[in-house]
Amino acid sequence: MFGFLTPTRRDDAGPLANVAAVDKFWRLLPQNDPFAAQGAISEALADLTMRPGLGREQLRALLGLDQLTRDLSEALLVNYAKRSAQWRPLEKRCWQSAVALSQSFALAFEDFLRQIRNEPELRVSRRYAPMVLLRLFRHRQVEFLLRPFLNEPPVPEAWTELHAAYGYAHAQGLLHQPVMTTRLHEERDVESTLEQEYIHILLLELMNGGQFSPYDAFWLSRWIPGWCQALSLQSNRADAAIPPGGDHFVVDVDSAEGLKRASPAAVGLMLRLDPSPMLALIGAAIESLRDPAAPVSVPSSFGRARQTKLLCKVAGNYTPRPARVSRRGERKPVASTAKAVIGLAQIVGMLRHEEKKKIAATAPAVPEVEEITITVTGGYTQSPTGAADSQQGSRGTASAFEFGVPHHLWQFKDRSVSGCRLRAPIGDAHRVPPGTLVAVRDDESMRWSLVVVRRIKKRIGDRVDIGVEYIGQNPRGVTMAVDGREPAPSGGSVQSKRGLFTAIYLRESTKQPAMPFKTLILAAGDSSLTQCLTLRSATAEYTVRLKEPIEEQDDFVWLPYEVLDRRAMDPPAQDQTADPKAVSRRPARPQSLETDTGASTDWLAAQPARRAGTAA
Repeated sequence: MFGFLTPTRRDDAGPLANVAAVDKFWRLLPQNDPFAAQGAISEALADLTMRPGLGREQLRALLGLDQLTRDLSEALLVNYAKRSAQWRPLEKRCWQSAVALSQSFALAFEDFLRQIRNEPELRVSRRYAPMVLLRLFRHRQVEFLLRPFLNEPPVPEAWTELHAAYGYAHAQGLLHQPVMTTRLHEERDVESTLEQEYIHILLLELMNGGQFSPYDAFWLSRWIPGWCQALSLQSNRADAAIPPGGDHFVVDVDSAEGLKRASPAAVGLMLRLDPSPMLALIGAAIESLRDPAAPVSVPSSFGRARQTKLLCKVAGNYTPRPARVSRRGERKPVASTAKAVIGLAQIVGMLRHEEKKKIAATAPAVPEVEEITITVTGGYTQSPTGAADSQQGSRGTASAFEFGVPHHLWQFKDRSVSGCRLRAPIGDAHRVPPGTLVAVRDDESMRWSLVVVRRIKKRIGDRVDIGVEYIGQNPRGVTMAVDGREPAPSGGSVQSKRGLFTAIYLRESTKQPAMPFKTLILAAGDSSLTQCLTLRSATAEYTVRLKEPIEEQDDFVWLPYEVLDRRAMDPPAQDQTADPKAVSRRPARPQSLETDTGASTDWLAAQPARRAGTAA
């Protein structure tokens, strides 16, 4: 399809022969297909690196193509600065393409850097070397940022070339020479140095070992340039001048690894990094976030509490001597099967399905109703009963939908009072980044538990370990409405006009996870989080107010609430002549409330005895 992009003869200089050829090549790329454009560019770059005797014209062409590709690279980094539900299904493919593009450019710049080292004319080398080094470091930064989300193994050759590039810059006296660079999704160029860009790569790899979700990592990465300005590398022999005490990190430039905590056994030429200035900056940022009147340095769509937690968490990764974690309980090995439902929307669907099965077991048959699926922003869309989301990648067997939604089969490996370790196929890893809400059911207890993914770690082979923390047992679904909401614009759905949305209710617990009060889990990004809410049961209507979140993630917010008002109400008489679908569109189902299921319906009231589970 893109044969015109690849030279047909080996003696042809190809699309990167000179700047004019690059301009023509760029105009021929498909502007409405970023994946095809990336593939064509990577193919042209691979062909360039296989050609002998490349000169300054080809280098200028490479630099020109890199400049032209900036918009394409940023387009592939979806959800970098702002979460977008529209792009969510394409995230992984976009990031894979972005990594492939950056790797192609990095290999091309490494090839030219090797030629610059052997350039007999020092003037030419010094003219192009800073820009080649800068672009090499910038492309590796993109790769190291995205690699944890693609389950790609480390590439030792990348570190070998990066260390060699740093050594060349040091030998030529280029490390501290000012260079102008453009950060991701920034309009203006900023001043930096090659040493800072190299440190940027070191910090990126150390930052995320599977503890952060993509959006969290993207936000934290925007702090790194400022931290790099306060850091420097000290070069000395590992067996001579590195001070004891473990208050620093080291880089072995003769190895194929990045930053490591200092070890007495280290040998060879080492670079020492003292993180104290960076940790001081992180501490100051945390204190600023705790002051509501202080401005926010790095904007984000989530609140100050979550930003503070992220900075505290990343500070632990950058501490040479991290504090010892005091576990809440002993880990005990287990071997059982876990059935997992991933994401708030799917969990709500599962709870609705489970409630239907309970009602069907104790009540006469009722007319079938249309399902309501929660969206990322808390709204609803109508879908036929039993419809499955093909995007979830679940198995195509009947058992995969025994809970009304797709589920996944994982294995419990160990468990403590606060969490557990699960083992899953590597194909499931991209569905459960850190911060994902998951409902798991142990085949032994047959009880649903809500957990939050805290860490993903790739194992040898085709499996990953998923570390999760418990946040509640026996979740129940509820339907709520924004109190006093203004009517939605014409053309909106019935649910959006009523201001209805679905939440998950967790009762208080004295066991782990200990929680002395009732809590709700809502979809993130809903404006109703700052408003009073109304919940209507068969016997009463409640006005509740949400409190400060316990936890805030990309897709959900977990928070306590207080009941402001309770108003008794009589259950409305059901018109047998009414259109059954008009009734069934309501998330709360009055049909089930009239059935004697042995459970009260006023479960949001303060009286524990009147808690119920009539979730819609």
